[in-house]
Order: sequence, then C-alpha cells, then structure tokens
Amino acid sequence: MKIVVFSDSHGKDALMRRIMLNHRDAYFFHLGDGAPSFLSLCRDMTLPGFAVRGNCDFFEGEFPLEPTQVVTLEGYRFFLTHGHAYGVKGGFCGRLARAAREAGCQVALFGHTHLRLNRYLSGTEGEAPLYLFNPGSISQPREGGPSYGVIEIVKGQLLLNLAEVYPER
Repeated sequence: MKIVVFSDSHGKDALMRRIMLNHRDAYFFHLGDGAPSFLSLCRDMTLPGFAVRGNCDFFEGEFPLEPTQVVTLEGYRFFLTHGHAYGVKGGFCGRLARAAREAGCQVALFGHTHLRLNRYLSGTEGEAPLYLFNPGSISQPREGGPSYGVIEIVKGQLLLNLAEVYPER
C-alpha cells in the first residue's frame, strides 16, 4: 500500500495534480496550507484523501478541516497536523512527538516549515518509537525543488521516502 503526502501547496495545484495522476493507486494526505483545493482535487479525481487545516487555510468552504487527524491504515496509526500549533518551525519537535505518541501513533506527519525531514526516534524508557516526517513544500520549498513524501507499507514494514519533482517546461 502507498500513501502520498503533500504539504504547503498554497493553492498552486498543478504539480500536486500531476503526482496524483501518476499514483492513482495510493491514499493521499495533505498537511495543511492548501488543503481545501487538495480535497477538491481528490473529489474530482475520485481519490481517497485526508487533510488537516494549516495556519493559512482560512476559507474551508465545503470541506471543514480539523487541526489534527489520526488515520489508521494497515495497522499503522498516522498523526496528521500542520505543525504550527506544536512549534515545529523552531526545529524542536518534542511537543509534536509527545502528542503523536499519546494518540498511539507510529508516524507524526507535519508541514509548516517548508523543509523536508525524515527522522526516526527510537524512543527512550517508556516512549514508543516514532517517525517524524515532513514532506517539505510542493509549491514553495525552502530548500531544493518542490517536494512530497511517499510512504509504503510492504509486508508489514514502513518505508518513508522524500521525493523531489520538477515543474514541466
């Protein structure tokens, strides 16, 4: 099973749409700042999509969005949030990790920084292991080109990858 993860598209949907067309067999997550237009794409393309509200998602229209969401797929629990409420822009993800662990999740997905991150926290005494995963930004990256994430569950194992995409010329 495959999950494609976007964040911070800010209404610029061309690259996101292209990626969605190339991964029609996947589930899709959007981590805020552009989530309403993402959900419109999912509806129009009849693709399974989950999204949370970002700090720039002011108008939700027909898609009411929550600041966090837990999605369970093939036995793994994914904590979706934009990240601004957890102070992730300062580089510290302790509050986010704590919230994800308290929700019983194995993966904390967030955006907001426009910077990619794929980090495994092995956990300490009394703490469960946790992946911290930020796909960067599909429209306004602060490093490299536009990016997104691909999570695969293969034979019960998680594989988390960051991908960069280039605009068509």
